[in-house]
Amino acid sequence: MLKNTFKFSSLVSLLILTMLSKPLIAKKLLMLTDDGPPHMIAASNSGIDVDIAREILQIMGHTVKVGFAPLKRTMRQVENKQADLFLPTFFQNDTTKLYFSAPIISYRPIAFSLNKNNFKFNNIADLVSVRVITFQGAAGYFGEEFVKISKLDSYIELHDMSKFPEMLIKARCDVVVLDYYIFYYYLQKYLKQNPTKDFSVGEIDESLLFSEVEAHVGFHDPQLRNRFNKQLHIYKSQGKDKTVISKYLGAIPPKL
Repeated sequence: MLKNTFKFSSLVSLLILTMLSKPLIAKKLLMLTDDGPPHMIAASNSGIDVDIAREILQIMGHTVKVGFAPLKRTMRQVENKQADLFLPTFFQNDTTKLYFSAPIISYRPIAFSLNKNNFKFNNIADLVSVRVITFQGAAGYFGEEFVKISKLDSYIELHDMSKFPEMLIKARCDVVVLDYYIFYYYLQKYLKQNPTKDFSVGEIDESLLFSEVEAHVGFHDPQLRNRFNKQLHIYKSQGKDKTVISKYLGAIPPKL
């Protein structure tokens, strides 16, 4: 009799512990981000960064709603506990209101050119002799040498990055400076819309003149951040981030 009572008591204790633990582990979360394909895509409620973070949180048992707004606003909302997390953000120390994850992906700014032009770029200063197209605000990201390049007449910053691969292919510029994932995302879309035997992805040359930039997730809850980091490590070790990237780049290797 005592043995059966002990078993029943143990079973009840286990059930209570399970019920108590569920609300701590699984909850509805609001994740905020900006619109910047292919990392964050408002039109499809998806993107490389969005999918990676959302999949990790779903593996942890959470339900995730995604909202889109300018990044400065998303940070303030998380600080004020109006949302649970935001992305992307770049390395900074934790504060009393924000706690930052391990990097979920590294952005890779690259100088893209065409193989047939036989450019040899060993450093940023070598871009002085070519026509450069890049994204708005780029002059503030890559150091003093790039600032010098940005003051030349041969340098242009444009808002619509979707046109950059076409501009390179059609020789409207000599070099495109852009993130690896953004460039190849738009190149794939362009080639699908304009199939041709005269050009292939293999004709693109990449010059690695810039440092990678790691992208993180910002949380208002340090315990949620800590659990996220543990699951992120497992997620990456299983190559699941590469699978996400392949959805957006097609045949282009998910350079990680």
